[in-house]
Amino acid sequence: MWFLLGLAGLYTTLTAVLVLTVGIALGTQALLRCRVAAPSASVADSDGRVTLAPSMIVVALVTAFTAALAPPTAKDALQYHIALPQAFAEATALVAIPYNIASYFPLGVEMHGLWAMLIGRGLDARVGEAAFGTVIFAFFPILLAVVYGWARQLAVPRPWAFAGTAIVASVPTVYDVAAASGYVDLALAVYVALGVEAAASWWRRPAAQHLVNAALSMGFALAVKLLALFSLLLVVMLLLLRVLTLTSGERRRLAGRVVAVFAAAVALGAPWYVRTWAATGSPIFPFFLDWWPASVEGWDVERSLMLSAFNTQYGPANPVLSLLTPVLVSLTGWREVASLYEGVLGPTFLVGILLMIWALRRRLLDAEFVIAAAAGVAIVEWWALTAPILRYVLPALGPLAVAIAGAAASLSRIGVPRLMLALMAPTAASLLVALSWFVADAPMLPVLGSEPRAEYLGRRLDYYPYYRLVNETLPADARVWLINMRRDTYHLQRPYFSDYLFEDYTLRRWVRTSASPAAVRAKAREAGITHILVRHDVLLDYNQSSLVDEARPRAENLARLSLVRSFFIDGTTILRADAKFLLAALPR
Repeated sequence: MWFLLGLAGLYTTLTAVLVLTVGIALGTQALLRCRVAAPSASVADSDGRVTLAPSMIVVALVTAFTAALAPPTAKDALQYHIALPQAFAEATALVAIPYNIASYFPLGVEMHGLWAMLIGRGLDARVGEAAFGTVIFAFFPILLAVVYGWARQLAVPRPWAFAGTAIVASVPTVYDVAAASGYVDLALAVYVALGVEAAASWWRRPAAQHLVNAALSMGFALAVKLLALFSLLLVVMLLLLRVLTLTSGERRRLAGRVVAVFAAAVALGAPWYVRTWAATGSPIFPFFLDWWPASVEGWDVERSLMLSAFNTQYGPANPVLSLLTPVLVSLTGWREVASLYEGVLGPTFLVGILLMIWALRRRLLDAEFVIAAAAGVAIVEWWALTAPILRYVLPALGPLAVAIAGAAASLSRIGVPRLMLALMAPTAASLLVALSWFVADAPMLPVLGSEPRAEYLGRRLDYYPYYRLVNETLPADARVWLINMRRDTYHLQRPYFSDYLFEDYTLRRWVRTSASPAAVRAKAREAGITHILVRHDVLLDYNQSSLVDEARPRAENLARLSLVRSFFIDGTTILRADAKFLLAALPR
């Protein structure tokens, strides 16, 4: 819906209100038609004990929701998750933002935030910002509801269903994503969990409704990000494996339906990829330009190859250590550190996987639990072999949590003691890590009005004082060149130039073809750049700088660094500088 409205140039507050009204009407109709029945004997509780799990879930939801209401500070959100919807709202249309290559990504989840932003902006920009964060956060409780409902549907007693839900809610990186005002990985986790659930249900009873659910959920997943393609293939493979267990006549009849599921899912997610194909020449732009050429200003084959190499920086470089990935990502992961997965999973899933193995060896798990476990493990294996950024593995957590809850409940029924403690103790430890992040960030202060927005951003973003200087003092026609500034365009209120992801790419290219600082300065002025805002501490450090080419002589590299340093300071008017950042006006 919002994709088509964007093509029609109808991103307005009035459109958002009208569509929201229709949505509320449809939701009300669904609720009135819904009949809530008492649990059947198959899902009735065998153990009615109250556990800590519901309390942990509430704490996780409240803290993440509070953080989602705060002004956004997460890196990718400021680059595109919320920055692009802001630009679309300004343009009232789905447009390509120059040099922001993420404009060509599938943006299905960001569209949910866009309608909320449009409505909120009718009151105040800050309200629109908070509304965006609220709607994207909503996928967190939806994911927890999917895990709990799926477990209950499979006759898992209520305490164990809550325990399975709590181990997802307590993952520190789940909190970080839910609190990030725009990250879409929990939405992808919702759709993948629903897709795997549909496949598992089809194993139990090959009804057409399960195929419809699989097609819808995986089509929506493709509209989130290209990474969903693996999960789609996984779900289709599970469906086809079930077909192989049927008689020959049933195989012929149902195999075609499974193929239709794949086609329907692709068709549902296709509009985003068709748009990208039409605009760039490749439906998978900006990836793999070396074998599927495409052309857009600000991106090329070299940068596409750099992007592939960029993803290899995540996880340990030592291949021996990579064999310990499950342990490392659970216990040693670190927020915002690429070599440590940019997050931490917590120890609970390690314990849970041991319980799964135990229950499998005792043949205690029904087919649906085995399918959930196999799907979760397959996603983890694929993640470990491709781009081990922790938030990319979150789609595995829903199926794994359901399988763990089923395994723990089965082992408990045969008399294994203290299993709840074995799960809830590491869950509590994981939640404490998430709470420590919440306390350290203190997002409750701006949300409750006890800290001004600018002070909060200045505390969380070390470069924000420079952004304030740009926004408040530079003329409206100034054009600022952002170099290694995380490409935060959301908080910038002046025209800008910035390369996507590799933010010093243009600088390196110009330096390679320039004999002097004046030549670089002339190229910048020709591009309409009036000011430069650069993080220089790493850029000018010989041991860390991307300007240094190890294949060239040291003297040549030092000369290049000297040229760049002169470009920044010789003849420019330095407006502000410190040991990390520099803002300067280029000479006329």
